[in-house]
Amino acid sequence: MPVPVTIYRTRMCPYCVMAKRLFDRLQVAYTEVYLDDKHALREELSQRYNWQTVPMIVVGDTFVGGYSDVSELERTGKLTRLLQGAA
Repeated sequence: MPVPVTIYRTRMCPYCVMAKRLFDRLQVAYTEVYLDDKHALREELSQRYNWQTVPMIVVGDTFVGGYSDVSELERTGKLTRLLQGAA
């Protein structure tokens, strides 16, 4: 069973678009959660993950960071392992 991927984003975020393109290229399904009008949720996520910017990308139960972080995980092969459910 595929590990769920969630991209917390805003509508005008170029890094969010790049993150989506990365997962599209890998043919990995993801859920997008727009934070534009969800200020309480954004604050909750910021506190939970100690992260202020978007995208906030979660693979399974693991917060992986933003676009640069997930891109680095993909470059090193670690993203594939996370997507397969291995840490």
